[in-house]
Order: sequence, then structure tokens, then C-alpha cells
Amino acid sequence: MSANLPNNVFQFPLPLMPPTPEPKTTKGWSYLISDSVAFKKDVLNAIRIQKPTQEKIPLWIRKLITSGQCTTIYVEDLSLPEQEQESIRRLCQEFSVSVVNVGVCLRGNQPVGQNVVIGPW
Repeated sequence: MSANLPNNVFQFPLPLMPPTPEPKTTKGWSYLISDSVAFKKDVLNAIRIQKPTQEKIPLWIRKLITSGQCTTIYVEDLSLPEQEQESIRRLCQEFSVSVVNVGVCLRGNQPVGQNVVIGPW
């Protein structure tokens, strides 16, 4: 990650992501559901969505997965009950979608350093 990027902006694709297929075969979009993290402006096929209330997050994730138009969903500080996790895990397998929990390292309410995000990826 570059040290000259503003706080809470990270470059895609992430280093651990597999290579992107040719544009003809790409099935869709990457979504980021977040309060404070954003995609870098020049990232293609990426949409940031303001994080809804905790109760709506599983529904939104399900709708994005079943749309058939996304490849990856990144969610800032994702926390789901076990039953919701299992339901979303099955949908991810069925639709070949990855859901990634992105945590921003905070000390108090302030980010620690620049561009610090934690996985798992």
C-alpha cells in the first residue's frame, strides 16, 4: 500500500487476490459496504455503499450475491450471527462470490497510521 494515499483508502486488487480474468469473462462488480473505508478512485467495476444498520447488512449481502453481478463483497467490520454466516457462506459457494471482512485498525476513534486494514483476505 502506498504511503501517499489518504486514510482509509486502499488499492485494489489486493495482493492475495487471484488474477482478474479477461474483461469479456468478468461477471461483475466488487462492492464495499463501509462507513469509513473507500476504494481508490481509479478502481474499475467497484461500488462503495454506505453501511446500513446492522440488521439490514445480511439482507443487503444476500441481494448482492444473488444478483449474479458481483465477484467480491468487502464489508467493514462485519459481524454476523452464526446462522447468518452459514446462510451467506452457502450462497457464496453457489454464486462464486467472496465476502471479505475488512477491519480498520483504530486507537480510540482514530485510524492507526495510514492505510491500515486488516483481513482475513
